[in-house]
Amino acid sequence: MIQKILVPLDGSELADKALDLALDQAQRYSADIVLLSVVPPLMIPTTAEPNIGGAIVSPETVAEIEEGTEAHHRKILSEAIRKSKKSKPGVKISSKLAKGNVADRILETAKEGNFDMIIMGSHGLSGFKAFLLGSVSNQVVHKAPCPVLIVK
Repeated sequence: MIQKILVPLDGSELADKALDLALDQAQRYSADIVLLSVVPPLMIPTTAEPNIGGAIVSPETVAEIEEGTEAHHRKILSEAIRKSKKSKPGVKISSKLAKGNVADRILETAKEGNFDMIIMGSHGLSGFKAFLLGSVSNQVVHKAPCPVLIVK
C-alpha cells in the first residue's frame, strides 16, 4: 500500500510531470505527498590561484548567490503546492527544503521519512556524460529504500 510519496522538484518540466503523476497516485491511494527541493552546493572559487589567475568572487557575492538559489528553490516548492492544492484539493501535501548533494538528500529524506515511493523526473543523462557524472535519478534508483518511478 502506498501511504507516503516523495516528489523531488527542481523546477524542470519533467519534475512537473512527476508531480502530476504523484498527485494522481496520491488521490488514488489516499496517500500523502512530500515535495522536496534540494539546494545543491555552490561551486564557485572564492580565491584565485596565483598561477592560474581569474576573478576572485567575494564572500558577499557568494552569500548573495546562495540566498538567491535558496529563494528560487523555495519558489519552486510554493508554486508546486499552489498548483497541487488547486488541481487536487483533497490530497495532503507538504514540502521540505534541503541543502547538499541532491541525490544524497533525496535518499536520506526517503529513508528517514519511511516513504513508500519516490516519483521523480529523469534528466536524461546518457552515454559518456552519465558514465562520468552519473545522474541524480540513476543514483536514486540504485540506492533508494523504496520503489522509484522515473517520469520521462
